[in-house]
Amino acid sequence: MSSTQLRLANKARPLVAVVCVVPLLGEAMESALDFADVQVFPAGRGDLAGLLRWLRPSALIVDSEAGAGEAAAVVCESGLPVLYVSVQERTLRLYRNGAWERLGNGDEPTPESIRNVLAGALFAGETPKG
Repeated sequence: MSSTQLRLANKARPLVAVVCVVPLLGEAMESALDFADVQVFPAGRGDLAGLLRWLRPSALIVDSEAGAGEAAAVVCESGLPVLYVSVQERTLRLYRNGAWERLGNGDEPTPESIRNVLAGALFAGETPKG
């Protein structure tokens, strides 16, 4: 059982950390992720590894290329679901098995699609491709 699964088994609501450059993303996630406790942190403050080590979230959402790179380096094999919402490219990516996987059908990610992917990653242990 992974640390994420253990955390979910011991806690009624998963903790989702949102580290974002665009504050609107944090607000949208607070509203859309009604099944989770959402904590929003401004990006670019450094030491994402330390934040994750002490916060121990069930999942992480980032919205910058720098944040995605740092997150990938930190969560390599922890099983922590990480979503990269690129506002600029209008894409949604999930980090799993050591690589970023682009999700969606070409449409811009919506709060609802992000919610669905995250719920799948947290509760079903997988994410649909489409």
